[in-house]
Amino acid sequence: MYGQTGALPILDHIVILVAHSTLESLPSKLSGFFVVARGGFHADGLTANKLILFEDGAYIELIAFVDGLDPDQRRQHRWGQLPEAAIIDWAYTLTHEAEFAAVQQRVAQSRSGLVYSDPVPGGRTKPDGTTIKWAVAAARGSDGNPAPPGSMPFWCLDRTPRSLRVPYDQEHRLTQHPCGAQGVSSLAVSVPVHEVAALGEAYDAIHGSSSDDGGAWKFKVFSGSAIGKHTVSVSVSERAQSIELVLHGDSATCVEVVAGVILRVET
Repeated sequence: MYGQTGALPILDHIVILVAHSTLESLPSKLSGFFVVARGGFHADGLTANKLILFEDGAYIELIAFVDGLDPDQRRQHRWGQLPEAAIIDWAYTLTHEAEFAAVQQRVAQSRSGLVYSDPVPGGRTKPDGTTIKWAVAAARGSDGNPAPPGSMPFWCLDRTPRSLRVPYDQEHRLTQHPCGAQGVSSLAVSVPVHEVAALGEAYDAIHGSSSDDGGAWKFKVFSGSAIGKHTVSVSVSERAQSIELVLHGDSATCVEVVAGVILRVET
């Protein structure tokens, strides 16, 4: 069991994988729900993205593998064999990369059998030519095999100012969504029953505290806003692993981001 051992992790973003043709020409009805910000191409040349920024500092990343990519290159990517038109992953961040070592140590010392890799450099170039740099750390089992994407958060740790990557506060208009969504309220991760116990141990270690009675853990958002539940939960799925994202806003509704990905907005 954990007592509170440090600052809560900060929710960074949620990843939705789409086809490159979809990313290039997003459904026209999407503009009736969200303002979509231009993204760019990642440093590895394999993927491109666009962003849906929120007032709380979190965002949705619409990401696609570029056309003409060698199939072997795609298969070797963390997300290369995952289905398109789905929420596939999500990330935490921290105020300073140096704070990650404590998280890494807690998870390694837990009874989960899971560990986090050391941060690996990454980046992308914005349409205006600005280079953004960060480092990413993902979970793997004690056998060295990667944990299924989305079952545990990966970490996106900025090495250039986060405002370059997520200009939610500098370009306020990008957060003014027609559907009224203002930020992320909760995430619900559903996994096969045999994974639940280990993930519970890992989530306790990540958050520095045990879950509440409902099996949920608290996170915070970059803006410091207290609006929304700000929880992540883990439950049993009788089918494939899935991630449910609930937003908060000024009116209750459901919105379709792309075909097959429907998000609930709660007040």
